[in-house]
Amino acid sequence: MNNNIDIKKVWSDTLNLINLQVNQIIYDIWIKNLQPAGISGEEFILIAPYENTKNLINKNYKGIIETALISVCPFVKGINVITENDISLVKDEKPTPENVTEEYFNDYKINNTFFEERYTFDDFVIGESNQIAFAAAKAVADDPGIKHNPLFIYGGVGLGKTHIMHAIGNNILKKTPNKKIIYVNTEIFINDYIESIQNTKNNELNKEFRDKYRNVDVLMLDDIQFMRGKESQQALFHTFNELYQSKKQIVFSSDCHPRELNNMDDRLKSRFQSGLTVDISSPDIDTRIAILKRKAFQNRFNVSNEVINYIAESINTNIRELEGALIKVKFYCDLNKINADNIDVVKRALKDEIDNKTGPISMGLITSCVCEYFTLEQSEIMSKKRTKKINEARQIAILLISELMPVPLVTIGDYFGGRDHSTIIHARNKMSELIINDSQYSTYVKDIKNMINIKKK
Repeated sequence: MNNNIDIKKVWSDTLNLINLQVNQIIYDIWIKNLQPAGISGEEFILIAPYENTKNLINKNYKGIIETALISVCPFVKGINVITENDISLVKDEKPTPENVTEEYFNDYKINNTFFEERYTFDDFVIGESNQIAFAAAKAVADDPGIKHNPLFIYGGVGLGKTHIMHAIGNNILKKTPNKKIIYVNTEIFINDYIESIQNTKNNELNKEFRDKYRNVDVLMLDDIQFMRGKESQQALFHTFNELYQSKKQIVFSSDCHPRELNNMDDRLKSRFQSGLTVDISSPDIDTRIAILKRKAFQNRFNVSNEVINYIAESINTNIRELEGALIKVKFYCDLNKINADNIDVVKRALKDEIDNKTGPISMGLITSCVCEYFTLEQSEIMSKKRTKKINEARQIAILLISELMPVPLVTIGDYFGGRDHSTIIHARNKMSELIINDSQYSTYVKDIKNMINIKKK
């Protein structure tokens, strides 16, 4: 067994592959919260937050995880999922698992929070879509509890929220290692609360729960949109108040703006918005190219600019899929012992992803649905006319094409009468801002997407 294997890097690459194969909710709730601990013999050790998580992984997802893991690290033949309660048992086994050190187990228990070392501010690619969120997170990390409290970060899946949350934690602990930080997803908070009231008379919170969530310097809750239940929300409400009054830093992440958390208590939504609310949107083409170049360099993957540009233009949904596509291309090239120096290689490696994204949707179908929705002629939306109705319909069509189809922006510009690259970017970004700030435009886009889904069948 190779003692120099970077288990965190292996697990990160494995997660990228798994995320392309399983339902996003399953990935977010069950799989991404597993933490790599080391390698014992030919088994990769993973720590699950709860016993039921361990059992569910072993029952339903062990095969998927092992297949992805072996493709990343062929030295490993399987996984062993354990919990914190099993750690003492693992430590007592002889021989001691390679890379599973005494220091690791002690740190894991004391800190009670795990931050990916690779997720730092230095490694975060800044672009127009995330620069405000980056600046806010950096300010919080430099002076927790002083600036932007609470900080609420929202955006779609795979756009970098997790990276920023981990970067905040890593930055704080680097400067002040004695800071007590709790970083968990909302599902763990709910489970901890349920367990606390089950073990306590009269539904009072037990000391263990209060100490864990209220006796901290920084509380970070991921995926707050999954917060459910009146009592759980009440527990969060009181936890928030106590930390805020003590000038302790609070950071939330969500897939939507606080006002769109429909099942959330109004008092909580008000508190979410009492600090700074920032969004992360889909990265533009330049940011996607920068991300791919950074990841290729980190993975020692020699890839041509032509290939980088093609991947960036074809995968325009989120960063996670973008990185997953690069990993898949690298795996394909390594397997076939070929260079990533032309687009044909990428097309073969990513055939399923690109074909599935394209499907029966076309620029003509999208434009037709937009025109039908706004009772316009297609010639009007293609023309140089700039009345408010026509201009906004055109911007919506451009936004939807860029979201739903893996086509270069220059192709979209040609389709709309030879408009240049910067014009298409401006139109797309302008409509993205309107959707965020005005629910009417958000409704327009949702309605048209429904029309597209109906007509493409």
